[in-house]
Amino acid sequence: MAVFRVHRATQQDIDVLRRLCGEAAGDRASLAAARRDRVDPGEWVAARAPVVVISDGPQPVGFAAAAPQNIPAAAVRCAEVLVYVTPSQRRRGASRAGMSELISAARTMGLWKMVGYALPGDAAGRALLGKFDFRDVGVLVKHVQIEGAWQDVLMYERLVMAARKSFPSFSDA
Repeated sequence: MAVFRVHRATQQDIDVLRRLCGEAAGDRASLAAARRDRVDPGEWVAARAPVVVISDGPQPVGFAAAAPQNIPAAAVRCAEVLVYVTPSQRRRGASRAGMSELISAARTMGLWKMVGYALPGDAAGRALLGKFDFRDVGVLVKHVQIEGAWQDVLMYERLVMAARKSFPSFSDA
């Protein structure tokens, strides 16, 4: 397993983040390509959202972000998790390194919950969410159209501030 360097994104990382977001959106079979609005990592950094850049040596190879864009206005301490790693660096631990640092940053910044989405066929994405104790919330049936076909989207959540595992509230009774 490679050792990746992960650091909190700053203004100096915005161009790199924009390039990586463009790569992610270019993957036509991904949720990133199906987004209605393009993400702007400059907004994330300006809003002081938890965003980390993953590097292999001096080369940035990915990012992990807890973005506030698709979260209801009343849920100000919640964020959507977005993780991207360049194809040549996948399956080497980069996503795991980024997610670990992202959760730490989110906790430090006072986020309560992170929400993640994955396509049913995205075994690596689902495994990453599972490894970091994201709880399967359910299925958004025929939620996005990718390459002309309607796809289900799996929804996950992770409480950041409370418990390590995200159990539903009704199980506490």
